[in-house]
Amino acid sequence: MTEPAAKRSTQNEERRTDRELVYAARAGDMLAFDALFYRYRDGIFRLGLAITKDPSHAEEIAVDTFSRAYRALARLEPEGSLRPWLYRVAVNLSYNRRPRKGVILSPLEDSANDTFQSEDRSPSVLAEQAELRRIVLAAVDTLGPKHRIVVVLHYMNGLNLAEIAQVVDCPIGTVKSRLHYALRRLRAHLSAHPEFGIEPMTLLVPTSRRMVAPAVEPLPGEPQ
Repeated sequence: MTEPAAKRSTQNEERRTDRELVYAARAGDMLAFDALFYRYRDGIFRLGLAITKDPSHAEEIAVDTFSRAYRALARLEPEGSLRPWLYRVAVNLSYNRRPRKGVILSPLEDSANDTFQSEDRSPSVLAEQAELRRIVLAAVDTLGPKHRIVVVLHYMNGLNLAEIAQVVDCPIGTVKSRLHYALRRLRAHLSAHPEFGIEPMTLLVPTSRRMVAPAVEPLPGEPQ
């Protein structure tokens, strides 16, 4: 296959839905399965790193998640449940990874390889935004595991509340409560940088799919 033809093939795979890719993979189209892997690999790596703090573990978790997906291909349900299924598998694999002795734990910011691209932004503005994102991700690292996971899933990977509830196996109300508590903690942590006026949600979304994250209204009470 020539380079232009290969590029067109990749672009065609990217335009297909999860449902189309799953059914194509069941029929033996391994390019379709590869497309699913590349679609979710980075998000699963971020999640694995958020839990294990070990980049090697996070890479293994991404590969193992899709090994399980391949073995379960015949019974996967792509109608809106594939994404939470993949992340649920990744969470379980992450918690089953034992910390390794002598490994230097890596911060979540090590997974932030997104670049800021805009025709109307100068290099200095882009550099400042990269530094702000580093500060926000460092703040996310200070959260406890159950709050860090919902932040990574919602703001960095784009899962909605119902999907996250499936992933972490708890009611939607609990997910909302954990998100609110996490954002309060992040805002308190970032108050040390008032000169930046940082709003954490705007800098957590990877630039490859930058969008406005779903708003979550404040809830009274203590975290769950």
